Amino acid sequence: MAAIITLFNENRPPMIVNVELGPEGIQVGSKFFDYDEIKNFSVLYKPKQSVKSMYIEFKNSVRPRLAIPLRRMDALTVRNYLVRYLDEDLERTNPPLSEQLTKLLKL
Repeated sequence: MAAIITLFNENRPPMIVNVELGPEGIQVGSKFFDYDEIKNFSVLYKPKQSVKSMYIEFKNSVRPRLAIPLRRMDALTVRNYLVRYLDEDLERTNPPLSEQLTKLLKL
């Protein structure tokens, strides 16, 4: 079953979702996350490792971490905007292990 799902997803182009940062929260596609729901954020920018992502941790521990590739956005501008509204996770200096494994295994 997993092989079939992998084959279907391999040929599908990545889904591009609009992300908007506003004074009340973060809009990710059709979902809105109020800043009150968010525990902290981190922005990682490591050009040599091809890492340019924003990570959002929620106060609700059941809700998984949200990883957003920044692509053409300026990482410093995103960080400077969010730090006005949220706590920054300064301890995160590398992508999560799950993301590193996915990249390593090319999943």
